[in-house]
Amino acid sequence: MSNDTKRQFHWRSFISVLTALSFIGMVFTGVILFVVPPGRVANWTGWTLIGLTKHEWIGLHDWFSIIFVAASVIHLYLNWKPFVSYFKSRATKAFSLRVEWAAALVVCAVVFVGTLGDIRPFSSLQEWNENIKHSWDSSRQRAPIPHAELMSLNELAKQVQDIDLETMLGNLKAEGIEVESADIVLGKLAEAYNTTPVRLYNIALGQSGPGRGFGGGGQCAENEEGGGGGHGGGGAGRGFGKMTLKQYCEQMGLDTNTAVKKLQDAGIKAGTDMTIRGIADSAGRHPSEIRDIIEQANQ
Repeated sequence: MSNDTKRQFHWRSFISVLTALSFIGMVFTGVILFVVPPGRVANWTGWTLIGLTKHEWIGLHDWFSIIFVAASVIHLYLNWKPFVSYFKSRATKAFSLRVEWAAALVVCAVVFVGTLGDIRPFSSLQEWNENIKHSWDSSRQRAPIPHAELMSLNELAKQVQDIDLETMLGNLKAEGIEVESADIVLGKLAEAYNTTPVRLYNIALGQSGPGRGFGGGGQCAENEEGGGGGHGGGGAGRGFGKMTLKQYCEQMGLDTNTAVKKLQDAGIKAGTDMTIRGIADSAGRHPSEIRDIIEQANQ
């Protein structure tokens, strides 16, 4: 019998390698999630990177994190004695304050206080993250109706002006998309036909033909005409920043007074005749942040 056959499974080696690999996976997926577009863009346009959707990247990150934590705990258990030695004096072998772990504690404390206190350079990381995410957000990449991909065709038909449910179903059928029930959710129908919600929406409105979902380096439907247009209770359109708060609320079917109050509660000066861009500039915010606050106020 060979030595390879007799060789036993070494748990210490297995846990060490598992800890390292899960750490790499957690960091890599974490970097990806740092730059992904907001859900309202990713879900609507079928955003993918290396063939994976935002939801799939989140799932991978969660599982790599769980495996890393579990492996780290076991690794600590298997190496408890060497770990405890870091907290002992090399001379007396008794527990004592050592510079190394005290320095590590100080570093963590500085990061904790700096992040929660919104102090630079720690706050710069959050600002950079927000800027990256907002760079994906444009009227052409945004659903014309908030969370339209989560609505059924029946619900969409009630939101869109100048087109009824039967016409929408007819347009879909003409492009080879069979709909068994008008209660099917747009996003689920898109998955079934390996396409994106924005494409199905445009087909239903008779604006474009079918196509597969976007792949590769995170393209987001920049060629989809009308993908973020103003149909029915639709989205902001291309002149979103130039619209007054009153105009935007009327177009979106939102309550203006509620929007003003929500903005004021957030410490943002707002008037019904102020433009979205003006409100954002006066508050030092991105226009899309103002839109988010307005929409959340009316949910």
